[in-house]
Amino acid sequence: MVYYRFGGVHYALLSIMAVRYLFIASALLCLASCIQLYGPVKAGTQQSGTSTEPGRSGDNVPVSTVINNRHPDELYDTALRYFHEKGLLPLLEDRQTAVIATVGDDPELSSLYLDCSTLKQTQNIQEQYHIAALIWSAGEGTRISLLVSGIAGLTAGDGNDKVKLVECRSTGVFEKDLMERLRK
Repeated sequence: MVYYRFGGVHYALLSIMAVRYLFIASALLCLASCIQLYGPVKAGTQQSGTSTEPGRSGDNVPVSTVINNRHPDELYDTALRYFHEKGLLPLLEDRQTAVIATVGDDPELSSLYLDCSTLKQTQNIQEQYHIAALIWSAGEGTRISLLVSGIAGLTAGDGNDKVKLVECRSTGVFEKDLMERLRK
């Protein structure tokens, strides 16, 4: 394992979480390839639009859109700046595969980006968000896919789950704000 030290805290670069996010990013890339290869074919110029409405919480499906007349590198740089501006340190940042992904447990960011209303208990709940962006050329324009999801529960100091982990849904705030920034 490779360890990095940030402010007295050690992070394992090749930890189980990093491997998990590499798997998620690979799955998103494979899904995007299938959509590109087997999706419907349109004749003529394509209009910018979304396949899933940004701002919609629900199914934890990636929000995907095509932005015309923008180079993938330009949108990748804009998305990366947006992650940093929001205090989201990317754990996976790869320009070749055009993937930016992060995970975190900041309570303020979690409450902003996640809807964990399926939990009955609301006190002392620990939430963890997972955010991934995939940006690639779509022929005429650039396709962007975003996935925001997370988990919530309560783990005691001895490592035992006091509240069973549940999946949290996206509030749609991150997707909506980033898509607006990318369209400017």
